[in-house]
Amino acid sequence: MTGDKGVRTASDWLKLLDGPAHSVHRALRGIYGDDDQVLAGKAAVCRRAVQAFAAAYGMDAEAIVVRSTGRVNLLGMHVDHRGGFVNPIAVSELFLIAQPRDDDRVMLANVDAEHYPDDAFTIADELPDGKIANWDVWTQARAQERKRARRAGVWSDYVKAAVLYLQHLNTGADGRFDPPLRGMNILVYGLIPPAAGLSSSSGLVVAAAEACVHVNGLPVSDRELVDLCGLAEWYVGTRGGSGDHAAIKFGRLGHIMHIGSSPFSVDWMPFPSDFVVVLANSYQRAEKSAAVRDAFNQRVASYVLGLMLIRKNFPELAPRLDHLRDVNPENLAADEAGVYRILKSLPERATRDEILRMLPDDRPAVEHTFGSHAEPASGYPIRAVCLYGVSECARSAMAPDVLARGDVAAFGRMMSISHDGDRVTKPGPDGHVPCDNRVTDEMLDSLIADVESGDPQRAARASLWRQPGGYGASVEELDVLVDLALDTGGVMGAGLVGAGLGGSIAAIVEVAQAGALIERFARDYYAPRGLPPAAQVVRPVGGAGVLTPE
Repeated sequence: MTGDKGVRTASDWLKLLDGPAHSVHRALRGIYGDDDQVLAGKAAVCRRAVQAFAAAYGMDAEAIVVRSTGRVNLLGMHVDHRGGFVNPIAVSELFLIAQPRDDDRVMLANVDAEHYPDDAFTIADELPDGKIANWDVWTQARAQERKRARRAGVWSDYVKAAVLYLQHLNTGADGRFDPPLRGMNILVYGLIPPAAGLSSSSGLVVAAAEACVHVNGLPVSDRELVDLCGLAEWYVGTRGGSGDHAAIKFGRLGHIMHIGSSPFSVDWMPFPSDFVVVLANSYQRAEKSAAVRDAFNQRVASYVLGLMLIRKNFPELAPRLDHLRDVNPENLAADEAGVYRILKSLPERATRDEILRMLPDDRPAVEHTFGSHAEPASGYPIRAVCLYGVSECARSAMAPDVLARGDVAAFGRMMSISHDGDRVTKPGPDGHVPCDNRVTDEMLDSLIADVESGDPQRAARASLWRQPGGYGASVEELDVLVDLALDTGGVMGAGLVGAGLGGSIAAIVEVAQAGALIERFARDYYAPRGLPPAAQVVRPVGGAGVLTPE
């Protein structure tokens, strides 16, 4: 890597970071803006990472500095892997310092060694002798092996995911590595709260992929990096898309992203100047434990099974239905009543045996879908999940037009409706009580009648984008935070962020009212539970990449 402008010894990096006029400081300005106090804080975080790297690997070790982020998705929840748009902002930071090695060993250290102990792996030892025929099947099998060994959820697996997938992509049909990838000595320092729904794990995958691509000189475009990170993360056992990775890579200072998949696209919309995002951590950890991973994958499976059933029930429409997002009036040349009739053909819930009987010709694909998770005790909530996905795709597609006309209130309403589809509780006279998010025949018949009534008000209420459906990825604590936000002046909308099942909520609020909202959370959520306040204003920052001093 001789001559690479991004490579410096640890000692030289520390000199570059010394003082407010340093060249790294100027590079950070394009990521975080012109606030000198903010920039000084970010530079101090970078300096701390380099110091820890030097302590682990030496002051003379030549390394690159990769900066990654978390993300807060404001609209377009749980639909990136169904072809839908997501509308996120990039937030916070993670620094990964990487020194190239002359072998294929990857050494891992973390500033927070208590929670993330040192680890290591050898690339060739982690991959089979021959070319992996199917990454999906192979990673599923590896995840089951780790589950049986009670090794699931190890932080280093996210680095391993990126590196192994890149070597898989650079393996010939004969099983030979072409080229064999160089290993790295890595130090990680992340300030993205873990298990808070901010995709700290995907931030680490992106950082590791950036480092591996850079030290090996691989010809990977930014778009290709996003796609490969989405597939790479399957290694840890989840089956999501690449929306989080795209948000982390393509973040832009002061902007909301509008990211599409199949085909990939990204646009940026200025964040409304009179509003900010307040992020509140519930302290319910959204860890990717076996149980949480099962719950996540059960919902993804409900999407997959639902689309398979729709294609079977409406064979004349099947050629138009590549993704769940394709179940919409425009694509199907139908009105919204037609969409509701399609969804009515789906079972409210179904067991595995029932699904296999409904899809006898698709048994291999169905059984493969079952392989990523345990069977849900009460069956797959196929209809409610699919209504959520179809309506969330409609909401997320509307975001650019809504923001272009400055209608932050409408954007906030869509966020709140999205959260209603994730709810598991609602306010009651003596606290929160369970809510019913079933999608019954009677409900769909009522929506069909409203659409076809000829009454503009009834038809508007029955609009697809206004329907929450029932994805059910919230927990009571998230619902409480959302309801506190919606009961506070100046808040336009609120909802969970990330995959749910714990983590954080985000609220869009007028700048002048952000402090009052944070105080409300402190008084009515954190204090009664004996928790330290964990609500803050977050602003959109620039995305991930290798820092190159000027």
